[in-house]
Amino acid sequence: MAAEASAAALKAALHDAEVTAEFDARMDKHILRISRMHHGNVKSSVISADFVHGADYEALSTAGKTFKGLVSNTAVVRRGEGERQKEAQVSDFRQAMAWLIQQAESAVGRQRYKGLGEMNPDQLWRTTMDPKTRTILKVGMEDAAQASFLFETLMGDEVEPRRKFIEENAKFVRNLDV
Repeated sequence: MAAEASAAALKAALHDAEVTAEFDARMDKHILRISRMHHGNVKSSVISADFVHGADYEALSTAGKTFKGLVSNTAVVRRGEGERQKEAQVSDFRQAMAWLIQQAESAVGRQRYKGLGEMNPDQLWRTTMDPKTRTILKVGMEDAAQASFLFETLMGDEVEPRRKFIEENAKFVRNLDV
């Protein structure tokens, strides 16, 4: 019952999301699933009781309390200086952050490659081959067995070892670019 009450409260606080309480039999715990449309696709996030009682939640909760009421209905957010300055009127912190992120993203081009062979030669030189900017790490023979094992685990044909590795090591991830 607590999960359903939490789902209802969270749904009331979120404007554009569907929130459902579910029981995850694999973890043997209740979870909240938050689903939103993002670029035409449904994006789901899961919140568990472990998260709510953890350090990340505490940091987010503190930040939320700090930012709540900080921005009034007549606030203006600005970016840049002089003739290049842009501004927008915002009514809350979320709207201000969304505008700033949109401005930053429109000023930056992103490209993703599956492999170095997909890059243009000048990009490959700037990002990977230029001796002034590249980083080369030496892999010694004592590392060969571990490197071979890790490569086979992550790049091999068998799915189960890769899944197990990811599940066991996901908690150590600090910066994930999805």
